Amino acid sequence: MTEISPGRPFRISDLPSEERPRERLLRLGSGALTNEELLALLLRTGIPGESALARARGLLAAHGGLTGLAGMSPEELARERGVGPTRAAAISAAVEIARRLPAETLSGRDLLNEPRLVKEFLRQAQADDTQERTGALYLNARNRLLKNDPDIYRGTLDRAVVEPREILRRALLGKAAGVILYHNHPSGDPTPSREDREFTRRLAAAAESIGVRLLDHVVVGREGCVSFREAGLL
Repeated sequence: MTEISPGRPFRISDLPSEERPRERLLRLGSGALTNEELLALLLRTGIPGESALARARGLLAAHGGLTGLAGMSPEELARERGVGPTRAAAISAAVEIARRLPAETLSGRDLLNEPRLVKEFLRQAQADDTQERTGALYLNARNRLLKNDPDIYRGTLDRAVVEPREILRRALLGKAAGVILYHNHPSGDPTPSREDREFTRRLAAAAESIGVRLLDHVVVGREGCVSFREAGLL
């Protein structure tokens, strides 16, 4: 076992090789690693007096875990002690990859015939976000996914305000025949608000006037999803 000199900060290299995050990932798979080990691999190295594992643990504790870090911009991450622009870019890229993966599982599927798959995707992509986000799934005339646009608008913790024209402009540019609107409720409760219902009515009317179908509006929360179509609200 490696001996650590008194007063010298602990480093990952002080761990037995089989207990180091990179070696554990290669041997056991990424699912075996803790959140701090995964983040430490993105940080790669620590800072004077603090190992990469300790720095990762401190970042997670300071920002409410992975959810908090995922909600930070690259600029905000870069200002964190021991992060900087290069590591901030790596963390932001990893977060974006995680957000995009569920969308790829939907590509080419009949969304109208698989509402369970759509809601599961949206729950994974949106429910743990600390900020309200409005997005849309754009479909072709055969109800197959053309594009997932998850960041049409980022709002406050209370609500997101976005005009129908922006959503429909993107639909027309993407040659979409139908739209599934979605947004999350950071509170966790997916019950549609009065504002949600009013906006949906406005969007449906505007979409119809230009020949685009509003197929559904799904509200996502930790407690589940509510589909306007299934609830008879659309």
